[in-house]
Amino acid sequence: MLKFTIGADISKDKINFALRFLNDYLLEKEVENTTSALNKFIKEVQSLVKSIAKEKKSEYTIEFIMEHTGIYGNLLIECLAGHKVLMYIVAGLEIKNSTGISRGKNDKIDAKRIADYGVRFADKLKPYTLCDQTLSELKGLNTLRTQMVRIKAQLTQANDDIKKFQSKELQKKSDKLKKPVVNELDQAIEKIEAQMLELIKSDESIYENYKIAQSVPGVGKIVAVAFICATNNFTKFESAKALGSYCGVVPFGKESGRYKGKDKVSPIANKALKTLLHLGAVASIGGNNPFAVYYKRKVTEDKKNKMLALNNVRNKIVKTMFACIKNKTKYKADYSFSFAA
Repeated sequence: MLKFTIGADISKDKINFALRFLNDYLLEKEVENTTSALNKFIKEVQSLVKSIAKEKKSEYTIEFIMEHTGIYGNLLIECLAGHKVLMYIVAGLEIKNSTGISRGKNDKIDAKRIADYGVRFADKLKPYTLCDQTLSELKGLNTLRTQMVRIKAQLTQANDDIKKFQSKELQKKSDKLKKPVVNELDQAIEKIEAQMLELIKSDESIYENYKIAQSVPGVGKIVAVAFICATNNFTKFESAKALGSYCGVVPFGKESGRYKGKDKVSPIANKALKTLLHLGAVASIGGNNPFAVYYKRKVTEDKKNKMLALNNVRNKIVKTMFACIKNKTKYKADYSFSFAA
């Protein structure tokens, strides 16, 4: 079986490709990031690979490797899916850390490095599959809502500084100008949330996980939607620990020789999910539930630092939510779940 690996360095307007076979690069090309140009290039690659395989009288596979670049990679993903070509999407930091000491950087070199990564770590890669239409649309709406909330926060959270450093007349003018904008943003956010709920209800699997997730203390509708989007409806991660690591709430040890440091969470995490988990944890410890009891015991009896205890609650929320989803059971305070490893 002949294996052809293609590294793709994606940018807004163009994509650089490097086709690697064995230890050689058979093709390096810069292609416009448009559907027509990408489809033409994929056909060109398939024709080249087919001719080589025919000459060597062997079966073959074509694999595309690319970094996660948000919406800039959407056209390539759609084109590859249309041609039924195997593809992998890897975090850019993971590829960067795998290259060791490197000098020089441009799009052509990056495409080669991505292809090299695909060859070296082929046994660790997992094929990328397209999300269904409902989940894709839900992700888009959730992103739009996040943008709206951020804009509203920028307009409203500066009021304390304004009161301290601006005159009252200017404050009144500013408030008068901002008020209708903030009201429009509130209405837009409500409409987006209503559309998100309609989408969720239209898919039985997503709606079931949405309801189960909200049964966990500290998990409201926004947190539930964020996790559904980030985990492709809880199919992306195989364990609660992997999901917790992704959220930045799982502590890791650091030892070398005689040195043994304290376990700490990694700064490499999905910061948006971590923020939502923090807000959920704060809300849960203020209520009447096992998580609040757990937090108080950690702080009062075990004399743990409050932030450490709060992170334990964040981690507990992730583990509990993951176990509930996998067991297809709503949270019960006195129930012992499996799948929480």
